[in-house]
Amino acid sequence: MRWAAPPLHLPAPRGRMWAEKGGENKMDEIKISVKQLYERAKQMLDDGMDTVILSILTSDEDENVPIALSLEAAAKDTPYEGVDYDEIEAVS
Repeated sequence: MRWAAPPLHLPAPRGRMWAEKGGENKMDEIKISVKQLYERAKQMLDDGMDTVILSILTSDEDENVPIALSLEAAAKDTPYEGVDYDEIEAVS
């Protein structure tokens, strides 16, 4: 007999469609290059980072238009000394 994990009950995503329909949340997703994401992640690992804060940067003209992903990482031994990494620009 095989044991099966119970199904996950995840909240419905509220991404672009929610924001475009006038939802209370602003844009909460961004499309970026996998290669650039991998390069930044590898750089953070190589630098000994353990955690990262991701922030979506938006256009000054339209807060619903994401333009880049900001990355600030920290190591366990210095959790309050964040290191900024190069932003990853959004792709169309």
